[in-house]
Amino acid sequence: MQYLKDDVKNNILRAALSEFLGHGYMNASMRQIANTAGITPGNIYRYFKSKEDLLHEMLHPTHEQFLQYLAEIQLNIEQTCTNENTDPIDYINMIQNTLLELIKESSSEFRIMLNLSAGSKYEHVKQDLIEFVIQIIEKFFLAARDLSGPSLVELKDTIRMISSTLIEGVCMILRDHEDGATVRRLANELLHIYSAGICQRLSQ
Repeated sequence: MQYLKDDVKNNILRAALSEFLGHGYMNASMRQIANTAGITPGNIYRYFKSKEDLLHEMLHPTHEQFLQYLAEIQLNIEQTCTNENTDPIDYINMIQNTLLELIKESSSEFRIMLNLSAGSKYEHVKQDLIEFVIQIIEKFFLAARDLSGPSLVELKDTIRMISSTLIEGVCMILRDHEDGATVRRLANELLHIYSAGICQRLSQ
């Protein structure tokens, strides 16, 4: 019956979530996932063709939401970047709110995607996020200054450092804490500190 198949599939997904969180994608075992789900190792492949297929089933909704949030920020920037009254800090806050929303909605899946997806098609997501933050911050830092030569290189290096350490900080919080409330509190504090620092830097 269909509802029994759905129950088995959901059991596999719950077991896989635990296995990926505990061992990462690369070291996760389909045999162990099957054992935890209460089925035979051979039976798991009736539901998922491979470990990659299983990870995709689990992370795809979160990844799609992630891409949608980034697209919304990008569209907002394109629509308002010619407006002289636009406050760059609004976009920094949008990035902050996007990260907090993803953590709130699916912290376990987001943790796997950022920290534990090496060897899968999702392993680029953290670097994509870093590059996106760099792009946003650069846009407003550089627009506010007429720089060239060494000064421009130094500022770009600073922006890359800020963006990389911000996302690495979020990853560390997701790695070291499992309680959702603690993760959200620490992430909020981290993002608030970075936003305040960026605001101060932009005003100089």
